[in-house]
Amino acid sequence: MTRRTSVALAVVAVFGGILLITGCGTTTRHQYLTFFFDGVPPEGGPKQAAPKPGQPTVAAAARPTPPRPAPNFVHPPFAENKCGACHERNTISSGTKLPLRQLCFTCHKDFMAGMKVKHQPADNAECTKCHSPHQSPNENLLVKKGDDLCLTCHDDPLAAGKFKHQAVESGNCLDCHAPHATNFEGLLKESVKDTCAECHENITAKKKFVHEPVEEGDCLECHAPHASKFKGMLNKSVKETCADCHSNIPGKKKKSIHQPVKSGDCMACHNPHATNLKKLVKDTPPNLCWKCHDNFLEGAKFKHEVVKDCTRCHNPHASTEDSLLVKNVLTLCGSCHDDKDLQAVKGHAGAQGQDCTTCHDPHVGANENLLKPADESK
Repeated sequence: MTRRTSVALAVVAVFGGILLITGCGTTTRHQYLTFFFDGVPPEGGPKQAAPKPGQPTVAAAARPTPPRPAPNFVHPPFAENKCGACHERNTISSGTKLPLRQLCFTCHKDFMAGMKVKHQPADNAECTKCHSPHQSPNENLLVKKGDDLCLTCHDDPLAAGKFKHQAVESGNCLDCHAPHATNFEGLLKESVKDTCAECHENITAKKKFVHEPVEEGDCLECHAPHASKFKGMLNKSVKETCADCHSNIPGKKKKSIHQPVKSGDCMACHNPHATNLKKLVKDTPPNLCWKCHDNFLEGAKFKHEVVKDCTRCHNPHASTEDSLLVKNVLTLCGSCHDDKDLQAVKGHAGAQGQDCTTCHDPHVGANENLLKPADESK
């Protein structure tokens, strides 16, 4: 067989096969296909039902749903393709028609005018340091969200504080601060007093005596606004905070110091903000004293009249005398008890110049003369 004959037979065979496949019934065609080829699916195999209207196909259901793009806020001139409103040659790549601050204020109100305190980027006309000029996924075209934007320049005010101001921790910088300009220090929207009063109740309402810094509304004199190492959001410890103004307590070279004063616990006796009592004390003596000291008057039949007010004899902070006495014993007793009256008592013979408390209890006694029991006076 010649080569030409072989080629002719091959062509005939191919055409014949095509005719057989296309011209035969389904069953015959399937038999020929399975004879010549592997992997032919079985005849009459399961067919997929057509999807119902609105129902995704298997292929479509298998594809992951792409995330929705973040909402985009667009600067109106940019959205309207009015590049020439801001740019020289009506293209984004060209320079601005005016200096940035002047350009922005052609549409926006000049919120800097007349303000005493100005945010440095705003004062330097660095508008694009915080705002995107064209579009942004953040409201007000901010380049970052909320506090994240502030922290690009400012240190995290909560980082170094053990005690954190809840308003700062759960809120937003702009709850208290103005982003551009204001008339109050620290870029506060309102005065310190009014800012704090937004959350804190009026601690001076109907109080007769108000601590001077509180009355002046200078909360930051004692308190840190963001975070602090000290309880109560204090700038310093209680002792150091009070000592900034009350430097003479307890004073130098004192022989006896009241324990709360020594430990710097001024608020054991005093209210730091306001009260109805003089000296900002939390209660009147002796009730205030009974908070720590045993009530030796309770149940006593004979009482020294002056013990109704402990401070008549005792200094509540510190003294050069023992037992926090305001004067030495003889001088203190002599301020009420006249020498002539003392000399008239036979029992005082030879007792001149001696400590009265040798025989007498200064608070309560076994009889009307406040004498100590015999075993105590020896």
